[in-house]
Amino acid sequence: MTVHSTAMSDYLFHRTGGMIGSLSQLIRGAAVLAIEDGSEAITKDVLEIVPIDFAAEQSEQLTAPAKATRRRRRAA
Repeated sequence: MTVHSTAMSDYLFHRTGGMIGSLSQLIRGAAVLAIEDGSEAITKDVLEIVPIDFAAEQSEQLTAPAKATRRRRRAA
C-alpha cells in the first residue's frame, strides 16, 4: 500500500485537524478498506469514506482553507 504523503499533506492535515491520533486512525481505517476491496491502495477516494473522530471533525473546521469571499461596497 502506498500513500503519497507529500501530495496529500494539506488534505491530511485539514482532514485530521493536525491531530496525530486522528491521522493514525484515518490511515488505519483507509488501509483496512483498501485491503478489503482488493485495491491495496490508499487514495483520496478511500480516505473520504473513512469517518473521522469528533476532535478531528471540530479541528477540521478551524484548519480548513479559507474560502474566498467577495466584499460588498457600501452605498454612500
